[in-house]
This record gives sequence, C-alpha cells and structure tokens, in this order.
Amino acid sequence: MADRADELRLGLAGLLAEHCPNLSDGERAELADLEERGGWRPGRRPMRPDPVTRAFLDFFDGAEQEELAYGSLAPGTTEELRVLFREGLSAGAHSSQP
Repeated sequence: MADRADELRLGLAGLLAEHCPNLSDGERAELADLEERGGWRPGRRPMRPDPVTRAFLDFFDGAEQEELAYGSLAPGTTEELRVLFREGLSAGAHSSQP
C-alpha cells in the first residue's frame, strides 16, 4: 500500500510540475476552489472540463477508487493527496511571481 501511495504522490507532483507553471493566478484559484468545494467528486464534476482540470479530475478519481472501492490504499491517502495538491497550487502561485 505504501508503495502505491508513493507512486501517487509522485504522479501528483508530476502533474503539478507539468501544469502549474502554465496556470494563471485565476486558473490556480479556480482549481483550488473546485477541489475545496468537492466540485470534482462523483456527481459534481464539471460537464466539460478543460484538459488541465480533467487531468486532475482523472487523477483524483483513480485515487479515490483505489482507496474506497479496492482498498488498495490506506484510509486517508486521498485526503493527503488533496492537501498536497492545495499546497502545490499555492507553491506554484508563489514561484510564478517575480
């Protein structure tokens, strides 16, 4: 379980590294707000998300499925990933400023 959680942390770090440098402050805020409101949990997903939002949606959908449906992740792993996501967005905002 720990190995898979580590793989997911690395996957999330890769997504943040790929997408955060290209996001405006407004886009970062929109992503953070969407996650905070639970806007990408099942039943609340945006109908036609942009590619960046879709990448994070798919990532978290997979993590939640592994944790909740398959039990292949320790309880709380997905929430830990969400915290890392919020921190990564915040760090991306600080690193893009002059």
